[in-house]
Amino acid sequence: MTADTFRPMPEQRFSGIPWIVMAAGLAAMYIPSFIDLFHGAWGTERNAHGPIVLAVACCYMFVRVRQLLEEGLIERRPAPVPGIFFLALGLLCFVLGRSQTVLFMEAGSLIPILMGIVLLQFGVRTCRRLWFAFFFMLFMVPLPASVVDLLTQPLKIGVSYVSEHVLRLLGYPVARSGVILYIGPYQLLVADACAGLNSLFTLEALGLLYMNLVRHQSLLRNVLLAVLIVPISFTANTVRVMVLALITFYMGDAAGQGFLHGFAGMLLFLVALGLIIALDGLLRWIAVRYANFRGHAVPVAVQRARSATHNSGREKFTMNIRLSIPVAIVMALSVVVAGMLVPHMTPAVKTAKFSSIVPTQFGQWREVPSPFLQVNVGLDDGTGRNADQPYDDVLGRTYVNRQGEMVMLALAYAAEQSQDVKIHLPEVCYVAQGFTLTDGRPMTMQTRADGPQIVGSRFVASNKGRQEAVSYWVRIGDGFPSGGLAARWKIFKDGMSGRVSDGILVRASSLLQDPDDQAHAFALQEQFLKDLDRVMHDTHPGLLTPT
Repeated sequence: MTADTFRPMPEQRFSGIPWIVMAAGLAAMYIPSFIDLFHGAWGTERNAHGPIVLAVACCYMFVRVRQLLEEGLIERRPAPVPGIFFLALGLLCFVLGRSQTVLFMEAGSLIPILMGIVLLQFGVRTCRRLWFAFFFMLFMVPLPASVVDLLTQPLKIGVSYVSEHVLRLLGYPVARSGVILYIGPYQLLVADACAGLNSLFTLEALGLLYMNLVRHQSLLRNVLLAVLIVPISFTANTVRVMVLALITFYMGDAAGQGFLHGFAGMLLFLVALGLIIALDGLLRWIAVRYANFRGHAVPVAVQRARSATHNSGREKFTMNIRLSIPVAIVMALSVVVAGMLVPHMTPAVKTAKFSSIVPTQFGQWREVPSPFLQVNVGLDDGTGRNADQPYDDVLGRTYVNRQGEMVMLALAYAAEQSQDVKIHLPEVCYVAQGFTLTDGRPMTMQTRADGPQIVGSRFVASNKGRQEAVSYWVRIGDGFPSGGLAARWKIFKDGMSGRVSDGILVRASSLLQDPDDQAHAFALQEQFLKDLDRVMHDTHPGLLTPT
């Protein structure tokens, strides 16, 4: 037998075609979504960290995959059952999120889809070794507006409270009402972006990335560093608000809202990131001193063991073309299905401005000049229709009856209700403007014999001696959702039915001279709203209440 009898098997050539096919499917799904996000949520200061996190996550995944290839830790053990589950979950989230503009579902769907692809092609172990990349991507997902409101409200109150007291200690003429700061002749709104939630998310994401790369051995040190990012972010944003207040005070409103506004945010973000690194150095110094004191070994970063099978990593990283093509086809079909489910605008029930269609006199009520400043129905930041100012038209008037009893009316209309730009509940606006709410209760009434049962709410708002009884309802489409979650569900149901809902806030309020006058004030508001809806139903049916 000659030596020519034994010939080595040829190495399997690496093919990039399956990767190109899979990339084409992902591009068909997410390039339009990312373009919309750049022009929408990611283009706002509230979610500006999203594209940064996405870019960093992609770079991290590339570096991590190369590291796993060098260490021979990419395995070829497909897991079809969990892979199909995560892929189907991601596709479902994409279709619903894309068609109904549920941004956290649309953007977040990328994570289970990538997990499903890895599970189908390489298996559970490889997916588990990439866990941090998938976890890190969570920080790019825009949070639902109701969650943002819940988290940012106490942050905004805290930032504005601390800023007010520090500036006052420094001798500046400053006052505060809720999240609105008054310094000299200027008024500044502490918006969501200045509350610190976006920088908190960005700093927390980069802090976790920093810890993952450095790989501290001490769990306590990692937890401490992650937790201390929260007060660092709060401090940085408090300083930012004070700096902007001082810029506005000395240089005017245009300077405070112009280039220096963005520059202050960027500078303080870099300062906060430097504080994280400095804090980590301090924790390491403490750990070293503690280890020397106890006679223990100094903690070092965790080192990865190199696998003996690293030579076969390149072959194991080849995708299966028989899986890539069906997955890419399903991705393309999901884009088609999402397009088919996109709802369409319904004919508007409001065709003119409130100022021209709401009568100044009806029944026993007539408009009078208001001696009191009404609480705004939105927080207008001057940037047009957005989550802070979701309305197309607003109206505020004061009416009195023949007995001289006064009721303040506020109407706010939006022709298009979406998951992230929808009507504000008055509870949010009153608290943001410095009021304390008590005696909250549900309200039901029927304004017409043939009309629907209206569901709304009542509460009493107090602020520096002013007490105001408030009754309101919110109509979205043909329903009266109670609360933010119910409003989201109503918008989603209408969207799945193929229509975009309009919405209106109807609010009546009265000032209380005596806390015992609550019952009379609420009864007066109910009579006023009944009279208003009857006269509006005759001229503009379906505007205040469904027909």
